Amino acid sequence: MTRVLIVDDKSAFRRHLRQLLERAGLTVVGEACDISEAEALLQSLQPDLAVVDVMLPGVNGIEGTPRLKAVAPGLRVILVSAHQNRAQLFQKAAAQAGAETFIAKDELDLDVVRGWSKIDEQ
Repeated sequence: MTRVLIVDDKSAFRRHLRQLLERAGLTVVGEACDISEAEALLQSLQPDLAVVDVMLPGVNGIEGTPRLKAVAPGLRVILVSAHQNRAQLFQKAAAQAGAETFIAKDELDLDVVRGWSKIDEQ
């Protein structure tokens, strides 16, 4: 079972994503509102995957990805943002930061999220 940590500063989006992930059969083990909080939770929660907003207060998701992976080397990171007009830029930055991919928030649906459960098979 894929264990997921959600990192987003908007509580409404965290609630929505939690529901979507759980409907897809993934286990949400925790939520954080910024990179520092996520770093603190990684050891105790041991998620397989972190879904991280690009636009976070303080350290953004792109800068934070290597920090999260330093704490949890096997962690896979998917970066998300509501700024779909910057998708190409974010996709490139996500790859350079070590994230698995970038997905615009409005493209998140049950089929996309179900694909994340395949993480256990890799």
